[in-house]
Amino acid sequence: MIQLEEAEAPEFGEGELPKSKVLDHLGLVAGMFEELEIGDRIDEQIAQNFEEREVSVGQAVKAMVLNGFGFVQQRLYLTPQLFERVPTERLIGEGVRPEHLNHGAEGRVLDDLFEYGVTELFWDLAAHAAEKLGFNSRFAHLDATSFSFHGDYDSEDGPAEGAIRIQKGYSRDHRPYLNQAVLDMIVERKAVLPVLVKPLSGNVSDSGSFPELIDRHVEHLQNVHGFDYVVADSSLYSADHVETHTERGVKFVTRVPSGVLGGENAD
Repeated sequence: MIQLEEAEAPEFGEGELPKSKVLDHLGLVAGMFEELEIGDRIDEQIAQNFEEREVSVGQAVKAMVLNGFGFVQQRLYLTPQLFERVPTERLIGEGVRPEHLNHGAEGRVLDDLFEYGVTELFWDLAAHAAEKLGFNSRFAHLDATSFSFHGDYDSEDGPAEGAIRIQKGYSRDHRPYLNQAVLDMIVERKAVLPVLVKPLSGNVSDSGSFPELIDRHVEHLQNVHGFDYVVADSSLYSADHVETHTERGVKFVTRVPSGVLGGENAD
């Protein structure tokens, strides 16, 4: 059960009118964030630097999550504008003001997350959340999506080590003329809870990224989440992948591409 602490009744001076703040659905999001201890887990993993910002990394991430649910299609540097109209201290933490959630603080937090490793951090948070919620499933579902980006990017210069490239590739929203980034995601079957995500460059193919993702994280998937099977489309299949996965004890459900079987109606 999600519990939000009951706030003390505010005191108003003579002739002073109370100012209302809009909570909407953000209270539920913030409550679940606290229930799953996401902010605490992040702050345990990543060092804090309160000389650069007034909020912890976990609080800044929480603000970005709420921004995504409450300030849709708005730029990250406009985050303080969202928190001007919502009860910031109630949602983020005591003493936190909207100006503390400026683009400088949020940008430094994004740098901290990148340096730590977003995939590694996410699987820790997902494993902890699954344990808290009591989810246990034998089946993991793997798929990918692409995101389109407007603007110019210096993709030809090469990214920093560990960074992805924003560049043209296959677009799942049928906009191949725009630069892309790809996200591979594995979810558990029962609640469709994401357990593993991996951002990739815009021109990466599923047939190459799917087997690599499983090979790299198979022990985590089996030992932490207890998955027996990985379900994916035909991008997972090849003769080499079948042999490799079998040797490592990975069971999978997929579709054999028609070109492998031969003939137009093979599948």
